[in-house]
Amino acid sequence: MKKLLFMAFIVLWGCKLSKENSQGESFSENVNKVGEHITDDSETMQFFNNETQPIETRFQAFETGSVLPKGWILEMMQNDLESGIVGALDELYPGIKADDLYHTARRGGMEDIPEMGDLVLTGQAWEKSILWWNAETIGNWWDGFVRHAFLTKNAKAMKQAHDIADNLLNSQDKDGYIGIYQPNLRYQHEGSNGELWAQTTAFRTLLAYYEFTNNEKVLNAVERAMGLTMERYGENGKHPFYLKNAFGGVTHGLMLTDVCETLYRITNNTKYQDYATYLYKAFSTYGINRSFNDLRYPYLIEKDSLFEGHGVHTYEHIRSMVNAYCHTGYPELEVAYNNMLAKLASCILPSGAGHGDEWILQLKADPTETAAEYCGMLELRNSYGSLLEKTGSVPFADAAEKLTYNGMLGARNQDGTAITYSKHDNCYRLDGKHHKGETSTEEPRYKYSPTHSEPAVCCAPNYGRNLPYFLDQMYMKADDGIAVLMYGPSELTTQINSTTVSIEQQTHYPWTNAVTFRIKTSNPLKFSLKLRKPEWSEAVDFALPTATANLQDNFYVITKTWQPEETFSMTFINPIIPQKANNDEVYVQQGPLVFAYTIPHTEQTIKRYGTSVFRDYHCLPENEDHNNLLIPEDFDLERPKDNALALKGKFFDSSKQKEVAVTLVPMGKTILRRVTFPLKKAAQ
Repeated sequence: MKKLLFMAFIVLWGCKLSKENSQGESFSENVNKVGEHITDDSETMQFFNNETQPIETRFQAFETGSVLPKGWILEMMQNDLESGIVGALDELYPGIKADDLYHTARRGGMEDIPEMGDLVLTGQAWEKSILWWNAETIGNWWDGFVRHAFLTKNAKAMKQAHDIADNLLNSQDKDGYIGIYQPNLRYQHEGSNGELWAQTTAFRTLLAYYEFTNNEKVLNAVERAMGLTMERYGENGKHPFYLKNAFGGVTHGLMLTDVCETLYRITNNTKYQDYATYLYKAFSTYGINRSFNDLRYPYLIEKDSLFEGHGVHTYEHIRSMVNAYCHTGYPELEVAYNNMLAKLASCILPSGAGHGDEWILQLKADPTETAAEYCGMLELRNSYGSLLEKTGSVPFADAAEKLTYNGMLGARNQDGTAITYSKHDNCYRLDGKHHKGETSTEEPRYKYSPTHSEPAVCCAPNYGRNLPYFLDQMYMKADDGIAVLMYGPSELTTQINSTTVSIEQQTHYPWTNAVTFRIKTSNPLKFSLKLRKPEWSEAVDFALPTATANLQDNFYVITKTWQPEETFSMTFINPIIPQKANNDEVYVQQGPLVFAYTIPHTEQTIKRYGTSVFRDYHCLPENEDHNNLLIPEDFDLERPKDNALALKGKFFDSSKQKEVAVTLVPMGKTILRRVTFPLKKAAQ
């Protein structure tokens, strides 16, 4: 029977060879950069045999579920779960429900090609490597859905979360295996595979579920499965990255280090950190496809080169490299770390996003020419959180807030029924084409969609991971208390010396600059509360009647004996700041918010999902007025008292040769927009 299915697949594959690639015109030439020979950098990696000197991390993460959403964050998460993408994706994309790839539909050969949505397969080499596909879509959707369910306390969704976890637990084999392959393919691939990546997405889901439920059976299952993987793909097993070819699924697998870090936090067992370090060493030792490995050590020590690979891989692999550096303290990895930061700087757009419309291509970020993919934004923001935990450096918190509140929210439509896969900061139109000068090429990522099923159902499930992971980064443990690292409506509940402590932020931040803190303790308790001072704030006004906030290393530190219930407030003094972009134009920022000129648009529906409200659509500009606007060198913008969500003032209109009134709104609340403007100097 399987032979017949395989033959049918070959016929189907052959029929598709004549079809146009649904990935867009530039995808294929970049995805397949497989070399003729496997690069062996074993000699370069010998320093991993040296004695380690681990670097103590500045902060420690709280367990998942310690921080609950409040205010507008809670409302957005409830909307996205109950009537938006997060709750509906399994209905909109049938592959999530139909492909039980971790249990009854495990892959044993090419006859098990997965449901690929609207992706048009054309017979290219990279396409034949995707037996693992759907592990990314399904696992990342599970991860975001489960977190939304418990964080919003939605009973119906929590029941579905229990079913998801039960199915994964029931799939576990006697030897501990949880994964997507039948025995003939497990841990023995010679070519591209997705073993570690499929386990990463499933285990991230299960560990989050464990921390919400405290079900020890779940933790035991993950530890057994990881034990098997660490044995079979470890120092004494088969090398996970020594492969004849390698596409995205292989090197996504490096992110099993996320699972290792979580398990280490939960169990305090250093074997998980040791394995995470081994994975980074193994990843750096052998390479064959240049498209997916910017963070290999041999490439990072090339100080003056720019990132060129697949943006999502580049931004997520930051966590793996930095974790290996902190766990070992090797000076060689310190050099790699510093070079990584230098390379990363040239990728950052005004929105805070790292560019990469799939590929970075050794290009410097340009708000008009280089777009940002949603998956890349999520992975970069999560890497900022990891960097913040390890270094305590305030600029990483600033970067995480800026990216979340501008680039990431700016990819979502206003009702949460669609996002953009890729989007430019200066987004003048979304019509399924990439426009450059007088030319345009097909680019299916440039539209609003709840699935983006033509290129890949990857950004839509990752959208569900945004706010839950952001909540995990907002507060962390400090040696002598609690650090508040990001601001927004939320509530942390934890234990300090057997005393229950609750810290709630009551605020509309970032849309306003004031935050009220409500502190509750089950008993009077002395500890330090550390409040980040963003670099964009001139100062902070405190209404703090019973203590003093002392500025230390960019944190306002309040050390006192907290009574069972106390309240204080802080207001950020954030000037309106002109910032220069890489295209030599100027944009406006106040606090974490980047402001944009909204371009009026019409919407053109190109696909409907049954009779639901969900649809794919293009956004077409109603006018080109934004082309004529210049920002005066001595601009004067202000936030009117009657509208906290806008800046008003005057720009220069080059077509009318006079100043005109303009209103700028937060980038996170825009569809079509212009963010950067040419500068009109006073003498012009």
